[in-house]
Amino acid sequence: MIRRILIGAVLLVVTSFYLFPFSFTFLPETVNSKILVAAFGCLAFVFDSIRKKAMELSQPVLISMLLAIVFSLWCLFSVTVANTYEMDYATYIVSFLTWMAGAYGVYAALRIGHGEVNLWLLIRYLALVGVFQCVSAVMIDNNQSFCDLVDRFVVGGSYYREHMRMYGIGAALDPAGIRFSTILVLIAHQFSYDKEVRSKGLYQTTDMIAFAIILIIGSTISRTTIVGGGMGIVYMVISLIRLRQGGFITTRMIQVFFIFIVVLSGIILAAIYFYRTSATFAGYLRFGFEAFFNWAETGEFRTSSTDELGKMWVWPDDIRTWIIGRGTFGVFENDTDIGYCNFTFYCGLIGLTLFSLFFIYVHLVQNRKFHRFWLVSLLLVALTFIVWCKVTTDIFFIDALLFCINPDPLEEEPDAPVDEVLALDVR
Repeated sequence: MIRRILIGAVLLVVTSFYLFPFSFTFLPETVNSKILVAAFGCLAFVFDSIRKKAMELSQPVLISMLLAIVFSLWCLFSVTVANTYEMDYATYIVSFLTWMAGAYGVYAALRIGHGEVNLWLLIRYLALVGVFQCVSAVMIDNNQSFCDLVDRFVVGGSYYREHMRMYGIGAALDPAGIRFSTILVLIAHQFSYDKEVRSKGLYQTTDMIAFAIILIIGSTISRTTIVGGGMGIVYMVISLIRLRQGGFITTRMIQVFFIFIVVLSGIILAAIYFYRTSATFAGYLRFGFEAFFNWAETGEFRTSSTDELGKMWVWPDDIRTWIIGRGTFGVFENDTDIGYCNFTFYCGLIGLTLFSLFFIYVHLVQNRKFHRFWLVSLLLVALTFIVWCKVTTDIFFIDALLFCINPDPLEEEPDAPVDEVLALDVR
């Protein structure tokens, strides 16, 4: 039992290092936790290739890599023509390969610990990491000793405190919000369709509790989390409705719906209780769900950050910039933090289109691999484009993980393989 707990803790740390990368105070800032996991992933891939006497790369990975290369080359062209040489996305292929290597490192670690890695196991660890980060953020915010311990090893704590923002161990601001949102969508998928979860009330309850913790505390760390939370709730409601068979309400539907309502009601009542009795928790809720409180109290659905965001819709004033960009990136260069605006200024509409096609492909191709995954694929596409209304961000991290793990055997078709593999014989 102790051995299983220790293995689980190590795997939790590895997954968190990948998903929420941070720099160490005792290492160069460029050597962050994701780089360490990626280095392990490269070693694991080389070892597996030697053992199999072939380097195996799936067709979706190769196509994704090609799209990333095309986008990087276009960005390089844009910054070269503009003579700015800002390499933020001209080197995106490096970021792509780093995410893939890190994902393989997580996959290899999970395989060592559990033997087989499937979607259910991956989502379990992602949910645990999300809860771990939320609990860590609360402890950092309320326990000075724990805060000092984290700041001794992790870079960035003073910046977040200076700006009055909660943070976990590598989890902060919009990057944390997009990761929490992705985890919430995947938890909703697992709650809705995983057979093992459907058959056990304990799993359904723990999924709902994890969902609530990440949604409430995650929204306090980054309000972007609300986007994924809303998607996840809609997903679960749709799945409950679809449990009907032939237009009739089934016993399984009643059971799952009952657990859903009971746990959700308990979470809401607990939130109300702590809101009324704890000033700290009330502050968390008021910040994380500021828009809803403003709507209830003033009739306006708005936040201070959305007010600032409304002033940042800045667009080019010449045709050349619209088409190929002017090679500048960031709020200091373009007076905007909005993803669509920054991508347009950096690499033009052509670059924005190429990057959009890349994400549409890497999200939608997952539908071929996993059981009833089409709605998750669509939600990941929507999540990407919604978040770009606020900030430039990259959620390829989840696709890299999904590329590595085993496909759902229920979806494999003998005459049309789910994941064609290119084997390079190295014998």
